Amino acid sequence: MRKAILAATAAVVVAAGPAWALFESNKELAANARIPLDEAVKNAVKVVPGKAVEADLGKERDRVVWKIEVIDQNNKSQTVYVDAQNGQARQDK
Repeated sequence: MRKAILAATAAVVVAAGPAWALFESNKELAANARIPLDEAVKNAVKVVPGKAVEADLGKERDRVVWKIEVIDQNNKSQTVYVDAQNGQARQDK
């Protein structure tokens, strides 16, 4: 079930496209991403334990990043950015 959710999320990300990456197509962003979605989610929940509920691929400061929304243990939504080149995750505060 978890793999199905991740696959569905990936399909939505590729099909819909994030609003914050208007000038590059998802194909261009995906071509520059070394870290796949499932690995990015694993790294995100290491930083913020909980359940990943949404993911977008975009650009931040000229880097391709995964923007992952995680519902934490207190039932609050947290944003985690995962560098799509090296997998480094950081929480948006």
